Amino acid sequence: MARSSIVIHNAVMSDEMQREALQCALLAVNMYQNASGIATYIAKEFDRKYQRTWHCVVGNTFSSYVQHTSNSYMFFSVSDKNILLFKTG
Repeated sequence: MARSSIVIHNAVMSDEMQREALQCALLAVNMYQNASGIATYIAKEFDRKYQRTWHCVVGNTFSSYVQHTSNSYMFFSVSDKNILLFKTG
């Protein structure tokens, strides 16, 4: 398994949740080749662990503006993938 670079661009969630998001993302990036598979895996894991409704966007380049529940937003990169994870409702 190749070593992945990790950069947290912005986070509004606990340190524990950030660690779990990074671990989940590393696993997903190694399990799936396509962005859709990575995003689905991360969102479903956070739905399971932190109750619904989590959303995840994965891509090389994108811009976004999202409204999220408090303490439930993280934008980070794993290798060449930008990942936006947030919870609504």
